Amino acid sequence: MQRDYLLRMIEQFGVFVAALRGSREAQLWEVFDQDLEEGYGRFAGVSPSLVHAIAEDDLVTMLRARGGIDLDRWWGLAELLREEGLALEARGRPSSGAFLKSLRVYLEVLDEAEELPRQLRVNDLEDVIERVGDLDLTPTSRGLLITYLVSLRRFDRAENLVLMSIDQAPEDALRRAQAEELYADLARYPDEELEAGGLSREEVELGLTSLRGR
Repeated sequence: MQRDYLLRMIEQFGVFVAALRGSREAQLWEVFDQDLEEGYGRFAGVSPSLVHAIAEDDLVTMLRARGGIDLDRWWGLAELLREEGLALEARGRPSSGAFLKSLRVYLEVLDEAEELPRQLRVNDLEDVIERVGDLDLTPTSRGLLITYLVSLRRFDRAENLVLMSIDQAPEDALRRAQAEELYADLARYPDEELEAGGLSREEVELGLTSLRGR
């Protein structure tokens, strides 16, 4: 019963987002803005003004206080934030905040969910990851993204993420700790898996040695 309800909600949301994307691509901004505001309340159960007013950590804390992760609502919120980011980008307005919040909510769902319904579009998450590639993530978002990349055996991408974060703040002990934890985790993988993920055993050992030498 619960799964049937979830699938119906996902299907309804898919139709809604398709219409939202249509108005975005046609640059019908008045229609888009009205539909987006409706979507936040209808599918995510949140006020758009509140979503925009608080930081991503506070947003997740608020959502959790409402009863933990609600798969369809959280995923819907991530999708809507992505759509908003794309619309802001198309209009020449700052979009990084929407994309960063979208990324965080996507990753929170993936971290908690045992299995995602196949109707949910992970491709949209991948698009968000690309769009925030040069941005400085919060420690929690960075940690969740590292976990996601490692789970997909994209070891080289995970390494690039931690090294870039250190370059952005070389004296930050937490960033170095995240990098050291990643290398220690990667060191447990067989050579063939490391190479399939874009790294060699030597690169992992060198990275770990370099960090510990600091």
